[in-house]
Amino acid sequence: MGLALACLCLFGCTLQKEYVAPEVEVPVSFSAQRTDGPSLADREWWNFFNDPVLTDLISEGLNSNLPLQNIIIGIKQSQLQLEITRAQLYPQLNYAVSAESAKNSILPNIQNSISAVGQVSYTVDVWGRIANQNEAALQAYLATEMAAFEVKATLVAQIANLYFTLRDIDNKIFVSQEMEVSMQAYKAVIDARYDGGFISKVDLNQINISLKDIQVTLQALYRGRKQLENGISTVLGRVPKSIERGKKLQEQIFPSELPVGVPSDLLRRRPSILRSELQLKAQLARLGATEALKYPNFQIDLNVGAQVLSPTATFGNLLGNLVGPIFNANRINNTISIEEEQLNRSVLDYEQSYLIALQEVEDALIAIETFEAEVAIRKEQLALAEEAYDLAWVRYAEGATSFLEFLNIQTSLYGAQLAASESYKSQLQSVVSLYLALGGGWQQQN
Repeated sequence: MGLALACLCLFGCTLQKEYVAPEVEVPVSFSAQRTDGPSLADREWWNFFNDPVLTDLISEGLNSNLPLQNIIIGIKQSQLQLEITRAQLYPQLNYAVSAESAKNSILPNIQNSISAVGQVSYTVDVWGRIANQNEAALQAYLATEMAAFEVKATLVAQIANLYFTLRDIDNKIFVSQEMEVSMQAYKAVIDARYDGGFISKVDLNQINISLKDIQVTLQALYRGRKQLENGISTVLGRVPKSIERGKKLQEQIFPSELPVGVPSDLLRRRPSILRSELQLKAQLARLGATEALKYPNFQIDLNVGAQVLSPTATFGNLLGNLVGPIFNANRINNTISIEEEQLNRSVLDYEQSYLIALQEVEDALIAIETFEAEVAIRKEQLALAEEAYDLAWVRYAEGATSFLEFLNIQTSLYGAQLAASESYKSQLQSVVSLYLALGGGWQQQN
């Protein structure tokens, strides 16, 4: 027992390492700082979007998305692994029953015996190996949980972006159908003028060609809309079917003021950075557990039992085992070196996750700024195209210009209408990208 007491005296000599967060360069503010105040990422996703149908779709996706459900199962597995690792901190209690029949020359009769034994084993965690393993399992579990939050945030943004794309296609189909109706009306006039011998077949063919172009575009839009609905259905974890509609594209409005906070907020708010930090902490604990392999391992075993056929015949023993490495030091040192290098990789992963976060925020900010300007320009362009379109038909009807000029202006108007819708969709999606980049969208709805 003297050896046991000596080991217990060393109990404070653990190899647990204190975590110190890696130093990263944290700017005072983002280069395209918009407004001061708390980050818009602190807003819950169900209050961030202003379309009830969209929020319902997001809620359905968070509940039914199959890849997310797969990750949740992984969290449960990680939690069970944590419980398994924690069990090493407590004594292990087992039982054993053995039966024996023996005969020898001294005792010619067969001797039967049945023994029942209770076994208690306890590993004294002198060097903190088990404590480090528990810490590593805990941080790994938390990292898995944070990975699920990261997926949730991405899923919120993915569904929103797909929905805005769907509403953009709906808008483009409406524009194309209106243009088709308008071209059909102009075609009726051209047909009449051709039948009257006032124009050549060239003009007739030209309007038919333009009409066919619009009809082909409509088919592409119909195809794209249905395929997009199928894709959204898969994300929602349902079989392909029609997707509900809420507000039109032009009615999807975000606040004009978009506070982004300060870059340091990303370190506490962005799931990808938090996951990398937890993985770094887990690796630090694994290193401590591996370094403990260089030192002796002390285990106490208590066995208590009795002879079942002779209940008064009891026995018991207390054992202490001290096992340490001798000739495998090189293998242990190399294993430690591997864990140290893995720790260095974890530090780099953490730093890289922060740099990526900064880049995505900056990219989203410049996208919002330029798309706002682009949408304003598109509106002006669309107004000019509509005015030119109306004037061009009047000029053609009066014989002041050719029909080809009218069709060119009609094509410009149609292109301006589609481009205006595309720009506004991109502006909406850039706001969603900023929300995601800042770490928003992963809160649970109460």
